[in-house]
Amino acid sequence: MIKKVLEKLRNAGENDKIVYKNVLGAFLVKGCALFVTLYTLPSYIKFFNNDEVLGLWFTILSLLNWILNFDLGIGNGLRNHLSTAISLGNKEDVKRYISSAYISIGAIVTVLSVIFPFVIYKVDLNNLLSIEKTEISPNSLYITAIIVFVGVMVQFWLKLINSVLYALQKSSVNNFLVLCTNVMILVVAVVFPSGTNDRNIIVMAIVHAVAVALPLLVATVWVFAKKLRYAIPRIKYFSKEHGKKVLSLGGIFFFIQIAYMIIMSTNEFLITKTSGNADVVDYQAYYKLFSLASTIFALALTPLWSVITKAKAENNVGWIKSTYKKFMILGGIFCLGECGLVVLMEPLMKIWLGADSLPEISYFSGIMCALLGCAMIMNGVFSNIANGTGELKVQAICFGVGAVLKVPLSYILVSILGSWNGVVLANIICMGIYCIIQPISLIKYFKNNLSS
Repeated sequence: MIKKVLEKLRNAGENDKIVYKNVLGAFLVKGCALFVTLYTLPSYIKFFNNDEVLGLWFTILSLLNWILNFDLGIGNGLRNHLSTAISLGNKEDVKRYISSAYISIGAIVTVLSVIFPFVIYKVDLNNLLSIEKTEISPNSLYITAIIVFVGVMVQFWLKLINSVLYALQKSSVNNFLVLCTNVMILVVAVVFPSGTNDRNIIVMAIVHAVAVALPLLVATVWVFAKKLRYAIPRIKYFSKEHGKKVLSLGGIFFFIQIAYMIIMSTNEFLITKTSGNADVVDYQAYYKLFSLASTIFALALTPLWSVITKAKAENNVGWIKSTYKKFMILGGIFCLGECGLVVLMEPLMKIWLGADSLPEISYFSGIMCALLGCAMIMNGVFSNIANGTGELKVQAICFGVGAVLKVPLSYILVSILGSWNGVVLANIICMGIYCIIQPISLIKYFKNNLSS
């Protein structure tokens, strides 16, 4: 069997080899990162030793993810244009796309980092984040907010290297960076002694900022010292024309990012507002378990987007269609895995979290999170194909509608169900809209392009 697999790999086409190699790297590296992440939650629980403060930290992390989407789509615009330029061997375009993206993001980061401390000073963060001043002092929360924001701004700029690595078909390196970040955070959570609530949250803010930025910085130096020495970002390579191209495509990506963020990254915040910070910890336990299948599946999808862009530049639509069918079958298998997790969730949670930290077991919560996991799996297939081909209209409309519905629908469903499951159900509905309409659009795309 091994001989047959190796023979098939040797005889595979160039695009298939790129996918196989990066998927293997993703499973090896990010699989370890996933394993580390599973141990991070129990370590967080012991480190913070307070569900209200831990729930606050999870809410801050979700807000952090919101901010990271505000790059005007430059990262994704760079990824698509750079993939095409590298595929066609156009070094001049490579230099100008990279420099234009780095300089644009650098200007945004500098301005926001300077004005943020003044803007946030007058905001009642305790009220905004629903945390009592007896739990976390306003001054400590202010310091935490500045550390997190500045850390995000640095990450905002450095994470452009992710787009460059994707364009170079080196997606497995991005997974290694995630592993480094997760290991650093886990080590501190395990080794560093727990203190007061104020001290704990400031320490974790510093650790998170450093753990995310440092691997990205090392990767940036490595790429521009080795692979793209000729394309080191310089002001003289900045081009309004190339910047405009990145921004025009990036503008659509930006809208999709913001809409998707509202659908997927507001759960912790909405649960905090409707049920309280402590329930965020319960939600995190269920979500992390049932996002396991979608996270593993995302490993296989890691290289897909950029390889699809490369195949489109080569006018290889037949390969794109064939790959889409393969990943649809694989996605169906992983959805069955979500169903299996519902049956096994109680013993798995006991092993994972231990009896002392175990949330109240609810099979209804398990089914809700399993359905959300299935929606995330299928969304991964559809969005990677659509992003790679540049067919973004359906995605923009569906996610836009979902974003409008998410908040009011969450409040309505929480009041009906009487628990945080209402937020998850709202998520399923908003994601479901896209998962129904996008495959119809993709079938039409394949039909039109294969026959032309």
